[in-house]
Amino acid sequence: MSSRPLVSVILPVYNERREFLESAVESVLRQTYDNIEFLIAVDGSIPQTAAILDEMVLRDPRIRLIRHENRGLTVTLNELIRLSRGALIARQDSDDISEPDRIERQVSCFTSRPELMLLGTGCLLIDAQDKVYYREPVKTRSRRLKRILKRTNQFVHGSVMFRSEIFLKYGYYEEYRYAEDYDLFSRIAEKYEIDNIDLPLYRYRINPKSISVAKMREQLFMGMVVRESGRLRRAGLETHWSRESYERITASLNTTSHQRKLESMVCTAQARNLLFVGKKKEAWVKLFRAFVFSPGIRELLRLVSCVVPRGYVH
Repeated sequence: MSSRPLVSVILPVYNERREFLESAVESVLRQTYDNIEFLIAVDGSIPQTAAILDEMVLRDPRIRLIRHENRGLTVTLNELIRLSRGALIARQDSDDISEPDRIERQVSCFTSRPELMLLGTGCLLIDAQDKVYYREPVKTRSRRLKRILKRTNQFVHGSVMFRSEIFLKYGYYEEYRYAEDYDLFSRIAEKYEIDNIDLPLYRYRINPKSISVAKMREQLFMGMVVRESGRLRRAGLETHWSRESYERITASLNTTSHQRKLESMVCTAQARNLLFVGKKKEAWVKLFRAFVFSPGIRELLRLVSCVVPRGYVH
């Protein structure tokens, strides 16, 4: 690989707030590594969103703007990557911020490690006013990450970079809504080297005041599907992916024990959001419910770790 490979940064947009979108785009354009193409998809957004991006295109020729009707995140990601020309693909979300040296550091890792296929970074969790809540630690070293990925996702989706050649073999499965990244990373990890840079090179925007469980529950359930799919794949079962295999796996998880586990995870995630805004009493109630739904040593340790999260910014 050339010492300065072309990096394709892909960013799907759907009705984003102007200030968030501008910050996200500018954070890519001001990267210290400038050999990039910037593919932005307007995924059926309102006219105001497209107008914001039209202004930005005039300021920087590296931006390629793609417009289409609303197709959803996974379909849009697959389309953007197929249109890309870079040897490396970098993700970016429309309300997050990349630190100026993020891409430079990731390219350096890929250049020095030809066996590496997927690389993420640590991040800072920020609110709507860019206030930092928490430094999200990430695990490193391929062997350890491969082991932990069987239990939980270890990559911040917007921070990842991967080789374009791996996408020709894999790609996002559209069925895994809200967990398409976890599934892709798990499949890559089964055969290739992966890693994280444990530095906060990405700022991930959250809304901790919102504790609605609708999207959260679906995302956590899809994580359970990803784990079961991986278990069956490693056992030599369900090796050829299809819609039918997805439906078989989801049906197998429709049991009382799995539903109790899911409720425990939802309560734990809600508790974490409550802790971010200082609502400790409400968080403890959620954590107690999580333990009731799924008692055990691991759940108890998770409870403790949520009460005193590592990396919390006071």
